[in-house]
Amino acid sequence: MEHKGNSMKKISDYIVSFAFLYSSFLCFDKTMDFWETKRYLAVIILICGTLSFIAVFRFSLAKIIYFLINKFFKNAKKK
Repeated sequence: MEHKGNSMKKISDYIVSFAFLYSSFLCFDKTMDFWETKRYLAVIILICGTLSFIAVFRFSLAKIIYFLINKFFKNAKKK
C-alpha cells in the first residue's frame, strides 16, 4: 500500500491525510456545538467525524486487513 517510487504521490497522501484529520476536528467541534440543541444532527456529525478520523489511518488499516486476508485465506486454500 505504500508508494515507494513516486514522492509526489507520498506528498499528496500526506495532504489528503491532513485534510481528513482537519475535517474530523471540524466535525467534532460542530458536534459539541449542536449536542444540547440538535442531538440527532450532532450524532450524525459525530459519526461522520469518526469515519473521517479513521480515514487518516487508511494505509495502516489496509496493511492489517491484507495481512489478515493473507493469513486466513491462504491457509484455508492450502488445506
